Amino acid sequence: MQKIKYLIIMENTVLERNYNEIISYIGKYKNNVSQTNAKKVIGSFKEEWVNTIEYSGEDYGNALIIYSVGVFELETLSTVEVELLSEKIKFFDENESVKYKLGIKTALFINLAQCWYRLGDKYKKNIIDSCKKYIYYLIGCSYNTSYSPSAYKFRTCNKYLFQSLINESIGLTSPGYFNDPFDSPIRELLNNDEEFSQYIRQAYNDCLKVSCFSSNIKLPREDEKTHQIIHKEEKLKGALPEYLNELMWAHYADSHKGVCIKYHFPNSFTKFVHNSDGITCFFYDVIYSDSDISQYSNKDSINMKDAFFLKGKQWEYENELRLLYFDVKGREGYKVIKAENCIEAVYFGLRCSEEDKTTIMNILKDKKLITIDLRDKQTESPIKFYQMEVDKEHFGQVKAKEIITDAM
Repeated sequence: MQKIKYLIIMENTVLERNYNEIISYIGKYKNNVSQTNAKKVIGSFKEEWVNTIEYSGEDYGNALIIYSVGVFELETLSTVEVELLSEKIKFFDENESVKYKLGIKTALFINLAQCWYRLGDKYKKNIIDSCKKYIYYLIGCSYNTSYSPSAYKFRTCNKYLFQSLINESIGLTSPGYFNDPFDSPIRELLNNDEEFSQYIRQAYNDCLKVSCFSSNIKLPREDEKTHQIIHKEEKLKGALPEYLNELMWAHYADSHKGVCIKYHFPNSFTKFVHNSDGITCFFYDVIYSDSDISQYSNKDSINMKDAFFLKGKQWEYENELRLLYFDVKGREGYKVIKAENCIEAVYFGLRCSEEDKTTIMNILKDKKLITIDLRDKQTESPIKFYQMEVDKEHFGQVKAKEIITDAM
């Protein structure tokens, strides 16, 4: 028994000594790495420090960031150094004790991408793969608590709509496919001619997908002064209900020939999956600004809020709520994800054809909206249907009249 105690004491002493060395290393080289001392920075990093991850993961991670900068700053960089760095980062990334050190991982993977970039275009896949992990953790840092929002989506009646209703799915698209070239600053940032930006652009286009909804109510947020959670705060005071927004009908529902679908998403719909799948999915309210979005084409970095959730003031009427989906293994183009039992109601436009209405109602007649309350009690409700009509009492406005079906 005495020997076991001795071994435990020895182990703790080694851990403490390694930890002290790490702290000293960080203090010496933080913001102080250059080509002139790069070899010394790399040489001072000890392999045995890896054993302290569970004991001091964040500090080890910060030391590893400094090491990665040292590798990048080497006057002559070889594949051997970058592969070794890649192995160290991979080991750190997969260690359970530092699972949520997302800020550190963000820095590590962008540094690794820059190191691969220094080796040339023949390492294009390594560069892009590292950029994908960088973006994944960057988005993860902005991940919000799961919400259960109600949101509206205006759609044109076509085979893609019908298929999405049959499969109970939602389509998402890469930012590069947005209709409006000034829809988000991320497009301006990625238009940067600097070569490394092209790799980041490819990573975004491969992995990031967005779907846009309309919601008059902000997602719950914490008040900066009181730290109380604010619920059901209006985006625009006195705004008409989403399904009465005439501009949305005109721009996104084929001038009333289409439909407006009301969704109610469960908390489980959004997620941050920290495993080999590398998937994150979450909602965020769009922020409208008078700022000149084109300014971002001259920048080499951008924060998450500005990148994907900043939009010109002229679009404020949309009250947009965005769903971001990022898959590290994704490919460029469109992505379809399941959204089962999330449709609450369908509003048919003034000019929606009888054929399209019948098709949609037949597709959805046996489907249900399922909601789960705070006590995990599950409730099933039939999907409701409404016909938009001209509101004769209010000039220039429409109203919704519920369609009573046999199923009800």
